[in-house]
Parts: sequence; structure tokens; C-alpha cells
Amino acid sequence: MDELPLLQALLGGTRRQIVQLLRPEDRTVRELADHLGLTRNAVRAQLSNLKSDGIVEVTGRRPTERKPEHVYGLTRKAEDLFPKPYDTLLNTLLSVLQKTEWVNADPILEETGRRLGQMEKPDVLVSEASVRVGHARDVLEKMGGLPQMHEEEQQYRLEGSSCPLSASVRAHGEVACDLARAMIEELTELPVERRCDADGECPQCEFVVDAT
Repeated sequence: MDELPLLQALLGGTRRQIVQLLRPEDRTVRELADHLGLTRNAVRAQLSNLKSDGIVEVTGRRPTERKPEHVYGLTRKAEDLFPKPYDTLLNTLLSVLQKTEWVNADPILEETGRRLGQMEKPDVLVSEASVRVGHARDVLEKMGGLPQMHEEEQQYRLEGSSCPLSASVRAHGEVACDLARAMIEELTELPVERRCDADGECPQCEFVVDAT
């Protein structure tokens, strides 16, 4: 994945690497040190600076053979460092629609999602559902998300802790998720169920694509 301009501008090399490693999953100092080829003390020093900047926080403790280790993860402020090209536009649109009481936003978002899907759709749609869902995952990633794909009995689950529309979801709730659901349906030409968790500061994405 290409380095992200805002993240690159604000953070030096090692700190940027730590943030990128923590984005998909929370990690301990030992795990970060192993990935980076650094001493644990060096990683602790970088984490201390990131905590002071409000980018990293302790999210829990993990038991080990000796003593429990702190687990580190990203804060909401850190997620804002990653570009999400559609989020600002959608957030503004929903704010405008909310002030226009007679407008029902649902069909507008549905149609917008389908049109985005059409723009990203390959010219030839392959028959394998896994390939189609994989392409939808790639599109969500391009939008600023970080989804993972899991296959379970002819159903495909796209889930991730990095929502590509996080600001819109925080401000307007799950109505913003309907745009992504409609886009995935258009990309895969398969039914999609939305199971997102829109509560809290860090919305969690989850879409289930039914290929049965």
C-alpha cells in the first residue's frame, strides 16, 4: 500500500511504521519490536511519544509466561490521519439533508452507493463469488477502510475496525452505512446484510454477502 501523505508528513519513519502496524490490530511492545527489528526499549520510547500526541493508547493487557504485557492500539485521532476521500463529502451531504426535513436520505444514499459501485465495477463480472467479494474489499480499502474477508458456508463477511465513512457514521448513525452496503451489492450482484456497530467513537464495519 502506498504511504499516506498526511501520516507521512506528521510522523517520522519509525512512528509511522508503528501506527501502520497498529491499524489492523492491537499489538504488544514485543510484537512491535519483532516486526520492526528494534529493541523493546526503543519501541517503548516511540509509543510514549505517540501516547503523548494522543495517537496511541493502552487497550488492555495480555497474559504471558512471565507477567501480563500492555496491548497498544490506535485512538480515533489516529484514524483521522488516514485519508477517507468520500467521508467528508458524505458527512456534508447528510448534514444538508437533515436540515431539509422533507427529503428522505435513504433512497438518495442507496442510489449513490449503487452508482459508486458501477464506477468501480469491472467490465466483465467473474462468476466466482470470492473474487467479486474480494474486489469489493479492495474498493472499501481504497476508500480508506481496512476490511478483512472471511468465508463461512457460502457467505462472505467483510469486517474491520477502520470504517471508511467513520465521521459520517459518528455524526449520523448507521444511515451512512447504507451507502457502503448498496455499493457492495452493486459490485458483487449479491444480497448484502449490514451488521455494522455504529456506536462509540470508532465505528466497526461488518457486511455479510450471501452467495448461497
